[in-house]
Amino acid sequence: MEDAKRGLTVHFIDGSKVSYTFAKATDDPATMKLRLTEILKGPYLMIAADGILTTFPIVNIKAIQLPIDENEEAAALPGTVIRGATLTRGDL
Repeated sequence: MEDAKRGLTVHFIDGSKVSYTFAKATDDPATMKLRLTEILKGPYLMIAADGILTTFPIVNIKAIQLPIDENEEAAALPGTVIRGATLTRGDL
């Protein structure tokens, strides 16, 4: 696995947002799916960045955007995900 970079943007209910970049942790779709499931089940989104652990209460989050490569990571997405969509209009 190369040192591929990923990004994450968290949009909060109050209209603010924060973005992070990080190295891709795994190429294994089963591991990705398990980690995504665990993150979404917890009461907090936790991010360690620049030597600081930040916890975001899920109840204060409006949306989380995590760019993916649908060809590489499609197997890691839950079956309920609508795939191949194109955003035509909208603001978070």
